Amino acid sequence: MSHYSRVKTTFHNREALVSCLTNLGYTVEIDAVVKGHHGEHSVDIAAKNKQGCGFGFVKGPDGIYDMVADWWDVAGADEQKVLLELSRQAETIQKEYARRMVIEQTTREGYEIVSETNEENGSVRIVVRRWE
Repeated sequence: MSHYSRVKTTFHNREALVSCLTNLGYTVEIDAVVKGHHGEHSVDIAAKNKQGCGFGFVKGPDGIYDMVADWWDVAGADEQKVLLELSRQAETIQKEYARRMVIEQTTREGYEIVSETNEENGSVRIVVRRWE
């Protein structure tokens, strides 16, 4: 049977996660299956990256979506390489997820986005304002 690697995340908002995956160019399916070398794994959210490798997110009892994948078709991919790649993907998704959550929360509180800048250090600076 295939081995699925699992990476803990902090994703809890399903709609925001699906939206940021789509914004990052992933093909997304809800309540789907990701395929591995000898089997399939049911996931709450399935995504296919630009290289065609599928991964998914499974909601745990704590309400957090963990990332799962079996990238058996990646040349020379042992478990350490898969976990490293999953972690890298999770960081990219986390950055977009955090950005989306900040924008949603500030909009909900009546703020207007004034500017959004990608900084040289990789962070995103979002300036908001609210007129009273």
